[in-house]
Amino acid sequence: MKRLELVRVRICARCGRGGAELKRDDGETLVVPLDPAHARRLAGTDGDDVRPLVDVVLAGLASAGLTPAEVVLDAAAGGLRALVSLVRAGEPEVVDCPAGEGIALAVRGGLKLYATDEALAHVAARAGHPEHHRGTGGSDTLH
Repeated sequence: MKRLELVRVRICARCGRGGAELKRDDGETLVVPLDPAHARRLAGTDGDDVRPLVDVVLAGLASAGLTPAEVVLDAAAGGLRALVSLVRAGEPEVVDCPAGEGIALAVRGGLKLYATDEALAHVAARAGHPEHHRGTGGSDTLH
């Protein structure tokens, strides 16, 4: 596993989809795709004053005696998922969620974020096969 840190959130000027740009300990960066809502929320550009679900979830976990410890991005059938480690009375439990939600949880909750070698390989393979739209794209197009 490799430790990751959020560098920035990039948002495509054409379609609104985004990516969380994450930096590994060795300086390598990778971009994990985010849906438009997660991208804008994490970038702080959504202009919305509604409380995000991740904040409610973090508060609910605390009131239930569960402490989120870390988030690990892992490869799953068809994409990435996030494995969230929760601890209650010293007993660990692991739950999964979509990668974007796991990244949001790590960022909003100040949790350590990691990626398995399989997840890193998945992101690297995907980077070699960008999605194309009709037209030329341009410098503000992420994919």
